[in-house]
Amino acid sequence: MISSLQSLLAGRVDVCVVGSGPVGLALGTALARSGLSVALLESGGRTISAKTNRLAAAASISTAHHAEASLTIRRAVGGTSKAWGGRCVEFDDSDFDGRPVRGDARWPIEHSAFRAYYDDARAFLGAELPAAGRPDLRDNLRDDPGGDFEPSVESWASQPDMAKAHGTLIESLPNLHLVTQATVIGLDLDREGARMKRALVWHRGKLHSLGATIFVLACGGRENARLLLAAQEIAPRLFGGPEGPLGRYYMGHLAGEIARIRFADRSFMEKLFFRRNGTGAWFRSRLIPSCRLQKEHELLNSVFWLRSPPLEEVYSTAGARATLNMIRAISGRRRMRRMSFKAKAPDTASLSDLVANPVESFNAALQLTTAALKSERQPNFFVKNDEHLYWLAYHGEQLPAAANRVRLSSEVDETGLKRLAVSFDFAEEDLASLIRSHHALAKWITRRRIGTVEWLHPEETLSAAVRRQALDGYHQIGLTRMGASPRTSVVDGNCRCHDLTNLYVAGSSVFPVSGQANPTLPAVALALRLADHLKGELRG
Repeated sequence: MISSLQSLLAGRVDVCVVGSGPVGLALGTALARSGLSVALLESGGRTISAKTNRLAAAASISTAHHAEASLTIRRAVGGTSKAWGGRCVEFDDSDFDGRPVRGDARWPIEHSAFRAYYDDARAFLGAELPAAGRPDLRDNLRDDPGGDFEPSVESWASQPDMAKAHGTLIESLPNLHLVTQATVIGLDLDREGARMKRALVWHRGKLHSLGATIFVLACGGRENARLLLAAQEIAPRLFGGPEGPLGRYYMGHLAGEIARIRFADRSFMEKLFFRRNGTGAWFRSRLIPSCRLQKEHELLNSVFWLRSPPLEEVYSTAGARATLNMIRAISGRRRMRRMSFKAKAPDTASLSDLVANPVESFNAALQLTTAALKSERQPNFFVKNDEHLYWLAYHGEQLPAAANRVRLSSEVDETGLKRLAVSFDFAEEDLASLIRSHHALAKWITRRRIGTVEWLHPEETLSAAVRRQALDGYHQIGLTRMGASPRTSVVDGNCRCHDLTNLYVAGSSVFPVSGQANPTLPAVALALRLADHLKGELRG
């Protein structure tokens, strides 16, 4: 339920969760349903405020490959789910194999720890997988067991905004106290610096302190690190000291397209299209390099899926192009970006082509309208074409690097909390591995007579093309990473800070490896695992 901060200050809740994004909401509701009292502190309100969002703005960003905070953070109930597309992807076994190329970044827990919670996490996110028995890409690969590439399934949340999806649940839990406009700006520790006593909360222009038995930071990767860095500035020995792992090993993912596939195997192609499960949620098969192939060729993890080609490639006749230009004028920029369309604005020539090619124009308009109506119900705009030619989208792992980090700057926000300075870039090996994975996929597709891969750029410019498209800052992985040793990590296998016995961190910032998966589903799964751990801690 929605509560006032004042009503909580005199008492002490069991758990204080900082942040009400997907991770904070999943954790808070799971704890409250078990009977524990939970304070869920949200910096923003029910809707996004530019003023509140500016509290998260970085003082500086070192590269054009990192997006601004205005694009990557949403301070409001529901957090970044208000800007989330809804894609849900599991980790892969290869993310947990401890290969040397990742240095000392190793999970202290097994993949099975996540698998136990994936179904519950998908249910919370509204992205359940279909029931068994539906046509599957594995049907096409039965003669290739242990092959070079394997199917990977993504599902999509039917309502990505978690505040809307779980609004009724939030209101109905009497021991879940959601407080808005409550910005945590500091951690009040005991005299020994071993436990957290209270959260320092900036609320409506005044500073308050809130007590709890256990505290959990779930306010996004950079903001989790920011609060811990502020605590480290007061108690320098914490988290390995200034040269320790806190705020380092910042990761995201490479994303873009450098190739396309012309399919010969229609059955294989169609199983890579969007489909729906029994509840109406969307899912799609994709391709990942097998663990064996990754080890043999020293590849980082990556995944490939189909994207609709730019519409000017699909509709290349004069009448069709004229139709596209007219639709562009009617639809506006945002919708046309969704449709992967870059045609010019309509002019006299476009109108002349419409008149001169009425049949082409009508057919193009009919096909586009049909595709647009279907795609409004799909996660992405997708136009099927008779040439069976589709762009090959990728999502690739980024290696952990200590130089990729966030630090406190001298600039402060209006609450007095120091802003972050962000240093972030992609390494040559990140790019090179992704290109090698493309080549391996091209050979496999040709060998299996699935089709042929066509490159969108000359071989010698592929690395530059990948780098041009490289942009993250959304996934915020690794900044408070999990590990077995305080020397190389911030939290242990239960998400508890090595140095503070009652402070936990939840979210993608605890992942030591980025893998290929978008982080939302694994982060929620880990939050549900943490909820079970905290229930045990609090109930002995």
